[in-house]
Amino acid sequence: MFSCLSLEFLESGIGSMQIEEKKAKDLFQDRIFTLSNFLSVFRVLLLPFFFQSTFDYAHNPANLAAFFASLLYALAAVFSDYLDGLFARLLHQETTLGRYLDPVCDKLVTLGGLFVVTIHFDFPSWILIVYFIREVLGVWLGGYLYLKRGLQGRPNWWGKFGVGIVAVSVVWYMSLPYFLQFGAPYAFLLYPVISAYVLLFVLTAGVVAYVIRYWNIVFHPEAIELDPENKKQARKYQKI
Repeated sequence: MFSCLSLEFLESGIGSMQIEEKKAKDLFQDRIFTLSNFLSVFRVLLLPFFFQSTFDYAHNPANLAAFFASLLYALAAVFSDYLDGLFARLLHQETTLGRYLDPVCDKLVTLGGLFVVTIHFDFPSWILIVYFIREVLGVWLGGYLYLKRGLQGRPNWWGKFGVGIVAVSVVWYMSLPYFLQFGAPYAFLLYPVISAYVLLFVLTAGVVAYVIRYWNIVFHPEAIELDPENKKQARKYQKI
C-alpha cells in the first residue's frame, strides 16, 4: 500500500529537504524495549484496574477505599506520562516508535478516563464524542505525516494542556460524590462541569492550531521547503 518512493524534491533553496513516504515497519527499526516505552504501555495497563475501582466507588460512594484507589491509578497514569519523556531524554532512548507510542497511549488513557466519568458521574457525553473524534483525527494525521510525508509531527501546547485538563476533569468528576457526602472546601468544587467546558475550549483551540500548522504539509507539500537549519520549523515537525 505504501511505497518507499519519494513524492518529490522541494527545490526552492539550498538545504531543502525531501518529503517522502515511509513504511509502517520502519517504526520498529529503532529500539522497542525501552523504559520510556514500558511506561507508556504501563499507564494503558492501569485502565482495567481504574475501571473496576471506579465502578465499585460509583455504586457505593461510601467505599472510600475504591475512591482513593481510583485516584491513585489516575495519578500514576499522569506521573508515568511525565516520567516516560524524562527518561527518554535522560537515557537517550528517544525513538520514532516512542514518539508515536506516547501520544497514542495518552489518547487511550484520556478516552478511558472520560468514558468512565461519562458513564458514572454525568460528564457531558457530547463533549466525550467531540474529544473522541478529535483524537481519531489526531491519530490519522500523525500516521499520514509519517507514512506519506516522512515527517514527525510535534505536539503543540494546546494538546499537552488538554491532557492535563482531562486529568483534572476526571478527578474532579470522580470527587463530586465525596464532596456531596463530606462537604466541599470551596463551593465551585460542586460544579465540575466547569472543567468540561474548559476542555472543550482547549480542544477547539488545539484543532485550529493543528490545521494552521499542517494544512500545507498535508495538501500542498510542493509549496513547503523544509530547512534542517530552521529551528522555528523544527519545533513544528522534523524529517525522519
